[in-house]
Amino acid sequence: MSRRALSAAGVLAVAIAVVAGLAWRPWASELPDDAAFVVDDRSVSVTELDRRNESLRALYGVQEPSAEAERADFRRQAAKSMAIGLVLDRAADEASVDVPDEQVDTTLAAFVDAQFGGDRQAYLDALGNVGTSEDDVRDEIRRQLRLRELLDEVDGNVEVGPDELRAAFQERRDELATPERRGVRNVVVATRQDAARVRRQLDAGADVARLARRVSIDAATRDRGGDLGEVARDDLVPAVGKAVFDAAPGEPYGPVQGPQGWNVGVVTEVLPRRPATLDRVADELRATLEAEESQRRWSAWLEGRLRAAEIEYADAYRPEDPYDVSAWPGSTPSDVPAGEPR
Repeated sequence: MSRRALSAAGVLAVAIAVVAGLAWRPWASELPDDAAFVVDDRSVSVTELDRRNESLRALYGVQEPSAEAERADFRRQAAKSMAIGLVLDRAADEASVDVPDEQVDTTLAAFVDAQFGGDRQAYLDALGNVGTSEDDVRDEIRRQLRLRELLDEVDGNVEVGPDELRAAFQERRDELATPERRGVRNVVVATRQDAARVRRQLDAGADVARLARRVSIDAATRDRGGDLGEVARDDLVPAVGKAVFDAAPGEPYGPVQGPQGWNVGVVTEVLPRRPATLDRVADELRATLEAEESQRRWSAWLEGRLRAAEIEYADAYRPEDPYDVSAWPGSTPSDVPAGEPR
C-alpha cells in the first residue's frame, strides 16, 4: 500500500497511538495547576485537551471508555496525541508548510457529503451532540493535511531498485505465496441444536445452498446460498478456519461456533497453494518496501524531534516509553481522503 493510499485512520494513528512517549523532564519547573502538559513554552490545560478530544470524536468516532482504568489510559494517549501534534505543528511551521483554506473547505465538504448525504444541518447537529464546533473540526483537518505535507518534506522520494527488489523477494517469497484457498458454502444458525440438525441433513445428502437460503441467519450470504467465495484459512476465525480446512472436499464440516452463531457447511472446491513469482508480486512488493522505508525515515526523524522537545506532563497524563516510536498501529502520515473520518 502506498503512503498516499493510506486512510485517514492511518493519519490519526500517528497522532493518537504512535507517539508512545514524550519526555518528562523531572528537573523542570512545576506545571500550572490546570495543565495536562507543557510543550516547550506552551501550556495545555485539561479543558483544551478535552476540547480537542471532542473534535476527534466528531471526526473519527474516538470515544472515551467508561471503565476507569481504560479511561485513564485513554486520557494519557489523548495527551500524547495533542503533544505530538504541537511538536509537529512547530516542525511544519519551521518548514513553511501551508494548507490553503480552499483545501480544508474541499475536504470538509466531501466529509459532509459522504457521512451526512450533504445535509449540512445534520452535520452541525452532530457536532453539537458531541460538544464541538466546526472551527475545531476545521483546525483538526488542517493539522492532518499539514502532516501529509510535512511527511513529503521528511522522507523525500523513496525508490526501490531492481537489486533491492530481487533480494527482498528471495527473503519473503514464502510469505508472498498465495495460500491454499477453499470454496465454501456455509450455514449459520443460532444454537448448537439447530446446527446439529443441519449437519444431519447435509450428511443425508441435502443441498447446502438450499438449506442456507432457508435457515441461515447470516444475511450477508444467505441469499447466495451460503457462498463465502474462495477463502484462505486466515480469512476465517480460528475455530471455523480449522473446521473448514480439516474437511475433505465435498464433505460437510461443523458444527463449530463463530462470532455470529453456529456454523455448518460444505467445502466445494480446493485451490492449492501457489508459489510466488517475482513478475506477479513485483508491484505489490515494491509498494511495501517503499512504505517501509518511508516509515523508517519518518520514525527516525520523529524520534529526534521528540528528544529535542521540552515536554512535561502532569502526573495523570504522563506517558510511558518516552521515545519509543516502533510500535505504530498505522504506517506514516498520509492524505486525509474525503469522507474517511466518521
